[in-house]
Amino acid sequence: MPDLQKLTPKRKRVYHPPLVFSMHGIRTDGEWQKIFASVLSGSQTRVESFDYGRYGLHKFLLPFMNNRKIDEFYRRYADDVSKNPTVALDNFDARPSAVAHSFGTWILGYAMLKHADMRFDKLILAGSILPRDFDWGTLFARDQVSAVLNECGQKDPWPAFAHRFVGRAGTAGALGFDWFDRTVQNKQSEWFGHSDALMRPHIEHIWVPFLLQEPSPLAIIHGRDIKDRTQFSNWLDHTGTIIDAEAYAQNPNYPVVTIPRGLSMKWIRINPDIYTFLVDRKTQEPAGYINAMPITDQAYEQIRQGKLNDNEITATDLLPFQDDQPVKIYLMSIAIAEKHRRWGEGLFQTTLLQLLNGFVDKLTYYAKQNSVRVTHLLATSWTKEGYQLCKLLGLQQIGKDQFGDEIWELDLQNLDRQERRIMSPALKRLLRTYERVLQRER
Repeated sequence: MPDLQKLTPKRKRVYHPPLVFSMHGIRTDGEWQKIFASVLSGSQTRVESFDYGRYGLHKFLLPFMNNRKIDEFYRRYADDVSKNPTVALDNFDARPSAVAHSFGTWILGYAMLKHADMRFDKLILAGSILPRDFDWGTLFARDQVSAVLNECGQKDPWPAFAHRFVGRAGTAGALGFDWFDRTVQNKQSEWFGHSDALMRPHIEHIWVPFLLQEPSPLAIIHGRDIKDRTQFSNWLDHTGTIIDAEAYAQNPNYPVVTIPRGLSMKWIRINPDIYTFLVDRKTQEPAGYINAMPITDQAYEQIRQGKLNDNEITATDLLPFQDDQPVKIYLMSIAIAEKHRRWGEGLFQTTLLQLLNGFVDKLTYYAKQNSVRVTHLLATSWTKEGYQLCKLLGLQQIGKDQFGDEIWELDLQNLDRQERRIMSPALKRLLRTYERVLQRER
């Protein structure tokens, strides 16, 4: 007889979030939360409703009352997480998720910014009153969330009302977040008002499939966060021998400029944060990386003129991120492992955009913490993809190196209106951060 176990196809594991929080808005008892809990009642997911009662408009207009709800939700979150044995915040696939409406989105967003120990897999926002430039960068950089679905009701008047009268509120629920990659999805609904996403069919067909998607194992790790020298060395070996070979081996000049073993370790003794890694948490191997170096004016000018190869850059050419210092950065390389490339997404695929946002978030961190401001970005395009990436990021072609590859530059201090308009949203966010830091220091 045939082996029936071999003939029977294996059933794919269906992911279920262990816990989902639901959060309602003002002037309501949150009846939709009962519908949401009912939809998930037959699954392995436990639903906890953050019900703070009917919250009147007079309270909504008082900042101190709203801020109380942030801390109230944090206490509730900590209590529910501690009581649920299936939740493990350190495991990317065992974290809770959250669904929030209206004022609930405001509470959720600012609770996460205030309390860095809060961790979620996915967030669903409906009728959001968060601002369009909400600081998702900080939350992604701190690994507090993996993906966001933002329901945009284009006939929703409440975000505009909140934007005018409530502190730190905005119109993301109508116009969407100003974000660069697919980790924040703005789902535009031309005919939706403030609460049209809260109906059972929509919850079943849109929300639940999003919540049941397998969590992404990919996370951004910055060089400054790697405390183990052996791990750093192993990751550099992996990027140099595997990822770089996949990305650049077709370039005939690649063997001439290949980084010799050990040179990267000399670089990171001066500044470990030249590296931003995209790491697969399942395998603990890099899925991609960016090498972006703050360098001396002399080394910058040599690279700018095409006279200094990558493997000729020494540790003395590098600079640390020092307090109150302007820096010029050379974008030496960016590469994604072959198995993590999503060819159907084209040039701006999810993994690449995660890396770019991680890099910009790093620069934002140093601007906020140390008043470090990047004045110039420099890059050389070795591949067709690199050429397009430099162009789409807003860099300007200024010459060629000795091999005929294009050299690109972006002067962040002297941008005209047209250059600002075509810049990537990530770099626009960085410029806004610089402007706020300068205003704070005056």
